[in-house]
This record gives sequence, C-alpha cells and structure tokens, in this order.
Amino acid sequence: MGENRIRKSLIHKVWASNFDAEISKLEECLEFHTIVSIDTEFPGFIRNSPWGSIDETLYEDFRFNVNQTKLIQLGLTACDDSGKIGGSWEFNFSDFDPEIDAQSPSSASFLEQNGLDFNKLKKYGIPINLFTAKFVHIIRKHNVFRWVTFHGLYDIGYLIKAMGITEVLPETMEEFATVVVRRLGIVRDLKHMARFCEGLEDGKLGLERLGKLLDQKRYGLKHNAGSDSLLTASAHFEMIQRFDMDAEICDGYLYGFSNKLQSMDINMNMFHRKIITFGQIPYAIPLYCYVPSYITYYY
Repeated sequence: MGENRIRKSLIHKVWASNFDAEISKLEECLEFHTIVSIDTEFPGFIRNSPWGSIDETLYEDFRFNVNQTKLIQLGLTACDDSGKIGGSWEFNFSDFDPEIDAQSPSSASFLEQNGLDFNKLKKYGIPINLFTAKFVHIIRKHNVFRWVTFHGLYDIGYLIKAMGITEVLPETMEEFATVVVRRLGIVRDLKHMARFCEGLEDGKLGLERLGKLLDQKRYGLKHNAGSDSLLTASAHFEMIQRFDMDAEICDGYLYGFSNKLQSMDINMNMFHRKIITFGQIPYAIPLYCYVPSYITYYY
C-alpha cells in the first residue's frame, strides 16, 4: 500500500537555476498536502555529548552544533491526511564551504561518499536567505503546522533557522520548546514512535532498518535529504495504519527527550490567539486529532 502512495512521486532536485519553478510547485502541492516530512544533511557534530550527560549538557551541545554549522540539504515531502504523497523536494544550499566552515571531517567525508558534491553545491546551490524569504511565505499561507521526522532533533533545529525564525537557537531547552510549539506546531519523530510498536526494536534502529521492517521501498540514495524525507513520509503512514497509533503518544515528542514539547509562557487563550493569527492551528485536525496548545519539549 505504501508503494502505491508514492509510485508517482518524484524527488525534485532543487538548485539555484530551478528554484523559482520548484518553489512554485511546492506551493501548489501544499494547497492539499499539508503534512510535511523533513530531513536535513549538515556537516556533522563539532561537539559530542558523552553517554549519560545531563539534560542541560545535551541541549548545550545540540545548540552549539546547530549554531556553528551550516545546512547543506533540506528534504521536504508533502502528504495529505490519507497518506497520499503530493511530492518530494530536495533543496541544495550553497552556503557551506568545506574549506573554511565548521564541520566534522568524518561526517563531511561520509556525505561525499553518499553522493554529495560540495563543489557543485557551492557553485550551483541556493543561498539560504533566498530560500528563507520564499519558503516562510508559503508555509504560513498554507497552514502547515505538522512536521514528521526521524530522530529529528537536529532536523527541527536547522528547520527553524532555515525559516528565519531565529538566527541562533535559544539558550535553554524551555525556550527552544516554546519556539517550536508556537512557530511550527505539531512535531512527530518516528524513532520515538517506534518504541511503542511491536517488532520495531524499541526504536533502537535507523531509518533504513525501519523502512525494511515496514516493507517500504526507498527511492533515491540514502543519506540524501530528499530520499530520506520521502522514506520518512511513507514509513510514518504505514506505522499509523499498521499499529493504530494514538496522537497522544506521537505528537510533540522528539527522540531522546522524555516529555512533550510545551510552551512555557502565557495562558491558553493567548496562545490560541497567536497561533490562529499565524494561521497554523485549525480546530479540527484529521489524523492528528487534537489541538496542540501544549506540546512541550524537555530532555
């Protein structure tokens, strides 16, 4: 069934030369497909957290890594509430310069081995500020407030920077949670969800393994953002159907953090007014069956 949903879906490779045309196609797709699965490629971790680190240390390292490094690729796959995939896009950015920018050499080498050409990206990629200016407009216009990831903490961190929501990540976990809740809406993480699904190895698996266990075919190359976002999208709806998952254990979690994301400020009525002003949260949500006026984020 999953293959039928994506058989006609193509991964649109987006560069500076076709950016205007492809962002218009994405906008058209988002008219009826407003659940977006995402994946990012970035030059690795500059700072690694030791096993068993306290929450504050984990967040500090995450914040440092995202603030110090540049996004290389962003994969977006748009779906509707029935699981039908409208299209998949892979945006290639020009900002990362492997000669001078912060990176983990082993991670950069790994990306090159999996098909990323840094010289091509630098020469033909999209400036991130150009992407931000147009992308934010269409996200707000089409009420996109549901985001699906796999092991997605870093995906969400880079996304809010790419959307121009903040230039640097907030100083605390609670502030980060508030930004995610108020400006993105609902987030889901398949690695977290897999913990509640029989046969999915308690979530201790990678995206490739998850796809195989769910009989979902990969299109394109793994560790490329478009292909990974497309596999994330198909795996998500397969999990929903196969395991009849409840929104209460899915919405508002990112793998590695124990509690839901939650805005730390203001009363409910004020929160609702701000979200509706942005046009992000309607009162009736198929599949994601409750209004996320409190999706918190803690480690």
